[in-house]
Amino acid sequence: MNRYISDDIIEEVRNRCNIVDIINSYAPLKKTGSTWKTLCPFHQEKTPSFVVTPERQIFHCFGCGKGGDVFRFIMDREGVDFPTAVHLLADRCGVLIPESAPRAGESPQQARENAENRANRRDRLYQLHEKLCTWFEKNLKRDECRQVAEYLQSRELPPEIVAKFRLGAAQDSWDAGMNWCRMEKFTDEELLLAGIVLQSEQDKSRLYDRFRNRLIFPIWNETGKVVAFSARTIEANPQGAKYVNSPETPVFRKSRILYALPLARQAIQQMDYVILCEGQLDVIAMHRAGYENTVAPQGTAFTEEQANMLKRYANRICLAFDSDGAGIKAAMRAVEILLPLDFEVSVIQFPEGRDPDDILRKDGLEKLQGFVSGARDFYHFILDQCKKNHNVANPTGKGRIVGEMVSFISKVSNAAARTSYASQLSLELNIPEQAVFSELNKIRRDNKFRNRRRDNNRQDDTQAPAATQFIDNGNELTRNAEETLLELAITHGTVGQRLSAELPSEMISESPVGKALEVVIQLTVNGEWEHTVTQLSNMLRENPNPTLSRILATKSEYDHKTQEKAVDDCMKVIKRHHLQEEMDKVRAEISSCADADAKRELMKKYQEIFNKTRQLDQAQGASLD
Repeated sequence: MNRYISDDIIEEVRNRCNIVDIINSYAPLKKTGSTWKTLCPFHQEKTPSFVVTPERQIFHCFGCGKGGDVFRFIMDREGVDFPTAVHLLADRCGVLIPESAPRAGESPQQARENAENRANRRDRLYQLHEKLCTWFEKNLKRDECRQVAEYLQSRELPPEIVAKFRLGAAQDSWDAGMNWCRMEKFTDEELLLAGIVLQSEQDKSRLYDRFRNRLIFPIWNETGKVVAFSARTIEANPQGAKYVNSPETPVFRKSRILYALPLARQAIQQMDYVILCEGQLDVIAMHRAGYENTVAPQGTAFTEEQANMLKRYANRICLAFDSDGAGIKAAMRAVEILLPLDFEVSVIQFPEGRDPDDILRKDGLEKLQGFVSGARDFYHFILDQCKKNHNVANPTGKGRIVGEMVSFISKVSNAAARTSYASQLSLELNIPEQAVFSELNKIRRDNKFRNRRRDNNRQDDTQAPAATQFIDNGNELTRNAEETLLELAITHGTVGQRLSAELPSEMISESPVGKALEVVIQLTVNGEWEHTVTQLSNMLRENPNPTLSRILATKSEYDHKTQEKAVDDCMKVIKRHHLQEEMDKVRAEISSCADADAKRELMKKYQEIFNKTRQLDQAQGASLD
C-alpha cells in the first residue's frame, strides 16, 4: 500500500466522502436540527452525546471527547493510521490513489502519467484478484471441484465460516483459471504479473495455472482488498508442496500482510489483545472458537513491520505457534521482535503435534479455550526452553541459561518490568541478583546505541500527546475567552481581521485552542478564511483535542451585534490577564532589586502597566453600563 499520498488526493477523498453517510454505516444517526446524533461508538452510553455537524464535516462526542473529521473517525474506529484511513475511504468513494511519490528526474507531466499508469496497473490487479476470488468461491459448488468440496467438508467448517473467509476451489486443470481470466478480458501479461499463471521452462510461450486442484484461501491487505492467494493441497500424501502461495507482486508484499487482519480488527480493539497463529486453518479455527482477534503472518516469518501494524491495534499479544522445533523457534524470534515495541507478550502452548484446528475438531471448544486461558508470560516460556537445552544442575548450564534469558529480558523496554524479571531469574536459579544484573547491564551496554535510538523514538511518541493538553494560561476566564474568540473567528470571516489588528500575538496562549486561533487569524489575513475548518480538522487529526473538536462541531449562535461585543469583552479579558502577568513579573524584580536607581525605573514601569490596567477596567465597565 502506498504510504505517500498527495494533498490533492487527500482533498479529493475528503470532498467525496460525506461524513454523515460514513458514520451512519457504523452507528445509525438521527437528525436533530442542523446536526445528527447517535450513541457514541467509542464508549458506552445510554443517552446520545455523539454529534455530527455536516456543514463542517466534523464529529464530536460530548461524553468521551473524541472528535475530528472523517479521516479521524476511521482512524479511531478502525484502529488504523492516516494513510490506511485514506485508502479505506478512497475505496468507498471511488478515488484511485497513485502508487508512489514522484520519482527523481521525472518532469511533472511524466510523474503524473507514470503515476496514473502504475495506479491503473495496480487497480487492474485488484480487479483480477477480486474477480478470481469470486470464481474460486463458486467453484466449490461445481462438479469439477467436488474433491475439494469433500475435503473442505472433512475439515468440518460451517458454511458461514466458509463464506466469511471466502474459501474457494481451484479446478484440477492446467488452464481453467487462465482461460476464465482471459474471458474476463485480463491479459497474459497481467496474469503473469499477478502470479496467477506460470511460464513453462521449456517453452516460454506456454502458460499454465499456478493453482490446481487445491483449497483456496484469499489473502487480504490491511484495507480488505484481495491481493493474493494461498492454496492447500487436498491430497493425503502430496507429491508437491502442501501449500502453494502467490509470489510477491506490485500489490502483495508478504512482510506487510497479516492473514485475516480486516476480519479481526474490531475484535482486537474490543478484546484489547491479539492472538498470533501460524497458518490460515489455525486462524479460522480460532475465529470459530470465538477468538476473532486472531491473525497470522502470511507465508513468511513474523516481521517487525507486521509487529508495528499490530501495535496500532493492541498492546497485548498471545503467540499460538506450533509446539514443534520450528514453532518454538518462531515463537522465540517473535518475542524478540515484540518486546522492544512495548508489547505485553504471552504464549499459548499446545501439545506437540497438535494445532488449534485439530484440537477444536477432536477435543471440542472447551479444550481449546483451556489452552488459551492457560497462556503463560513469555518469561516462563523462554525459561522452560532454556532448561530443556541446558543442565540447570551445574554452573555452566546455569550460566548459559542466564545468558540466554537476559538477552530477552534486556529487550523489555519498561525498566521496572526488566528489573522484576531479572530478580525473578535470580530466585529461580538460586543465583545472586548481582550476577544476573551484571550480565543484564553488560548486554544493555553492548546495545547502548540501538537502545538509545529506540528510547528516543519512544520518548517522542509518549511526549507527542502532551501537545494536545491545554497549557493553563492563568485563569479560567482567559481560557473561556480564547475558546469564544476561536468559535467566533471560525464562524465569522471578519473576526480574524480584528484580532490581527487589536490582539497582539504574544497575548495568545500556546494551548491547542490558542494555536488554532493563531491559524484562523493568519488564514483570515491571507484571504483564505474559507479553508479554516479544513486546516483545524487537519490539526485535530494529528493531535486530537476535545475542546477544539467541540468548538468545531458547535456552530456559534452570536449574531452581528452580539458578536462585536463578545469579541471586545474577550480581548479585554485576555489583555487584562497579560497585563496582570507583567505586573507580577515587575513586582518580583522590584523585590529582588538592590540598586536604588534601577528600582525606581522598575516602579515607574509598574505604575505604567497599572495605569493601563485601570484604563482597560474602566473601558470594560463603560461597555457594561
